[in-house]
Amino acid sequence: MILNIEGLEFHYKSREVLNDISFSVEKNEILTILGPNGVGKTTLLKCINRIHHPKSGSILVGDRDIMKMTLPDIAKKVGYVAQSCEKGRLTAYDAILLGRKPHITWSVSEKDIRMVDAVINRLHMQELSMRYIDEMSGGELQKVSIARAIVQEPSLMLLDEPTSSLDLKNQQEILRIVSEVVKGHNVSAVMTMHDINTALRFSDRFLMLKDNRIFAAGGPEVITPENIKQVYDVDVDVEFLKSGPVVIPSQAAFV
Repeated sequence: MILNIEGLEFHYKSREVLNDISFSVEKNEILTILGPNGVGKTTLLKCINRIHHPKSGSILVGDRDIMKMTLPDIAKKVGYVAQSCEKGRLTAYDAILLGRKPHITWSVSEKDIRMVDAVINRLHMQELSMRYIDEMSGGELQKVSIARAIVQEPSLMLLDEPTSSLDLKNQQEILRIVSEVVKGHNVSAVMTMHDINTALRFSDRFLMLKDNRIFAAGGPEVITPENIKQVYDVDVDVEFLKSGPVVIPSQAAFV
């Protein structure tokens, strides 16, 4: 097991944001957190990464308590891709190389360079590598952030809306690569996503949040018209095609 969370609770001052959150993620598994805006999806990722400190509960990455780990140790275990990337006067290559920082002792090694080069080639980012990130589009920055997380060699990747700034082709490409990394390297991933159909294509399990709690959890079988109505307050149909289930807004949603 890569991640185990028990009884997680988080408040912003006096406002409850997360309550009694418990779930686990196995090796080689992608779990996607679903739910409307403001339900606590991003906050949950930030608690897992110790950007936020929960009021109560436990978070174990492997067999280690995240609250007792040093920041460098967390960086070796957890790769985090935020919704937006801070811009600076760095080339994409140097920004990706920063992902190796937790592993660098005295100086950058040949292994570090090889890993960065391999990820840049894998993501088809050769033309971006020497460009400055403060001159990039949101989608280009997102690819840089994901590349940086991959070269960290984490056991757990946290991705907050990883496809939000990407066009359709790059959405599919990035998620295929994330899936390959997870399935082939004993890594797990927890993502937040608004596009349920994209989540269905690339995820193994789902966590549906409502009123700051877990409303439903499981495989594709939890993505039902009834659950979506309860969580999103919208009527949908779920049709089954050769590629799998597809969520379609019903005619009632447009009336």
